[in-house]
Amino acid sequence: MRSLFRPRHRKPGQDVGQPSQHLANEGGLLPARLALALALLYLLIPLAATLVFGLSGSHGWGDLSSLGAVFGDPDFWQTLLTSLGLAAGTTVLVILLLTPTVYQVHLRLPQVQPLLEALALLPFAVPPIVLGTGLLQEYNGAATNSPLVDLLSLGLVPLLSNVFPLLDLPLLLICAYVIVALPFAYRAIDNSLRAVDVRVLTEAAASLGAGWWRTLLLVILPNIWPGILTAALLTFSTVMGELTLASLFNTYTFPIYLNMTGQNDPHRAALLAVLSFLLTLLCVLGMVPATRPRTGGGRAALPGQIEGAGPR
Repeated sequence: MRSLFRPRHRKPGQDVGQPSQHLANEGGLLPARLALALALLYLLIPLAATLVFGLSGSHGWGDLSSLGAVFGDPDFWQTLLTSLGLAAGTTVLVILLLTPTVYQVHLRLPQVQPLLEALALLPFAVPPIVLGTGLLQEYNGAATNSPLVDLLSLGLVPLLSNVFPLLDLPLLLICAYVIVALPFAYRAIDNSLRAVDVRVLTEAAASLGAGWWRTLLLVILPNIWPGILTAALLTFSTVMGELTLASLFNTYTFPIYLNMTGQNDPHRAALLAVLSFLLTLLCVLGMVPATRPRTGGGRAALPGQIEGAGPR
């Protein structure tokens, strides 16, 4: 009986627990793979059904006349370029406004973070139709001389309205889009800044002679680059799918063109929806390589690696 409980001697290099651990890993990966497959089917089946419906024209399935009509329509290219321009302008403005502001709050004004979070969530409480109506009411030609607009704009709106009307420019619509995309972009940038030690990196860069802007561009920005790209992608996709503000501002954008096409030709509208999805997917795939960690000495710049920075 004693020999039954005697520990067996293992040969050198033999790992008894390795097969069981391998089986446990395989058993844990199976539900994850199954869940991923179900999620992909849930997303791809409606998209495939939309594509099949779009290609089933009057001549049966596989009719490419609707696809040719989409690319041959000049309104398609006009509205697509307009939406791309609005999305690019809004994305650049959001990143330029939020990144230095949130960095400065994390660095020098941490007590203001609750107020900034409340302001960032405020657009959720204001519907786009209310936002657009308010902007049109306050920034039209009759209201630019009001004391409220003069005070809030620091005198810029009355000055600019004497040169050209604001409603004829896409700048006001871009500003409205910035407000709509603010909650998504702020959360992405704020989470990235919380993941790094902003104060230590800034002090180390300052000790090596780097100024505030150089620290932001060469030290902080490379460390929060995935958050910046996430904010840019969320802003871009929000603008590309927004309909209410564009219709209120009488701007002929791609979502309005898609809505009008769906009322007249549902097959073309289905193809446009698939093309819109593919455009967003290409933007995501283009940003994925930039979010991966670099290897082989390609890490983000450290304070000691700042070009031209050294102890004074």
